[in-house]
Amino acid sequence: MITFKQYLKEDISTNPFAIAGKPAWTESLSTMLFDLPRAGFKDVKIPISPAIFRRIWPKPVRTKVFHLTDFDGVKKVIKMQGGKRSISAFFNMDDIVIETGIKSEGGFVLEMMADVLAASQDDMSSQPDKTGRRWMTFSTLMNKPTDSDPGLGGAAKLKRMENDIKEMLIEIIMEYADDPKFMPNVNKSWIALGKEYKSEGKILSKIIKDYLDGMEKVMKKYAKPLGTIFTDYVKKRIQEPDPDSGDKPMWDELVVNNFTIEKVHVVTGDDPEDWDETDFGLPIKVWNDRGSAAAYIRTTVSKIKL
Repeated sequence: MITFKQYLKEDISTNPFAIAGKPAWTESLSTMLFDLPRAGFKDVKIPISPAIFRRIWPKPVRTKVFHLTDFDGVKKVIKMQGGKRSISAFFNMDDIVIETGIKSEGGFVLEMMADVLAASQDDMSSQPDKTGRRWMTFSTLMNKPTDSDPGLGGAAKLKRMENDIKEMLIEIIMEYADDPKFMPNVNKSWIALGKEYKSEGKILSKIIKDYLDGMEKVMKKYAKPLGTIFTDYVKKRIQEPDPDSGDKPMWDELVVNNFTIEKVHVVTGDDPEDWDETDFGLPIKVWNDRGSAAAYIRTTVSKIKL
């Protein structure tokens, strides 16, 4: 019988666990920014951009976090160390998810020090574009976290932010649209603008730049409350149960970058002797059961001091 490690090292074309490691559900930015059909303005995208965050909040929150991936993903994340590109991480995760994975096969947890850009007690559904920059929807920023609608609960502190974003979009629409026939409906007009210049890359790139500049200006206006909303969970690190059902999310989500990996945790049930530091060039801890791995993570997180 071959070990899990040997199985993972088989040819990628025949091994169902060996995947490319590409971030899940990526889209081009030119598609993502103009996609507002479901919840309308509530689907407007907020950039979780390291560059923007660094300009608004020069001193990031840095702490120990954990990142779930698969065998193939470990090597890819190692190459990203110290870089600007962001990835998802966690403080709390059910042991079954550690073993089975979320958007990859799971089984490998990277313990790391990282700068935290945003943190939530639930999955924020942050979405990377093809460049690696992550985004969240406006509704995620504003809504209170519930079983059916994870969010950061920013509505009370960001009462006028929606109007400021709408004004920013209107300025862009009126500057670039040949015929803003759907105005004053901002949702339809914004979608139409994306379709109008879908095949005109030069103009589209200017629109996207104006969007990013405009969003940064709005975010800077609300820098103090936004900074609190994005990072308060890092101090708490405890998931509150849903007031109606009493359930807790199966994992929380942090968006981090500029990370340094300290250890690789292998949660596959393999024999520890089958692994050593030469496999990844990092210290390795092999766990015989997922419950023990989850307990170690909980204990480590509980001892974090900011």
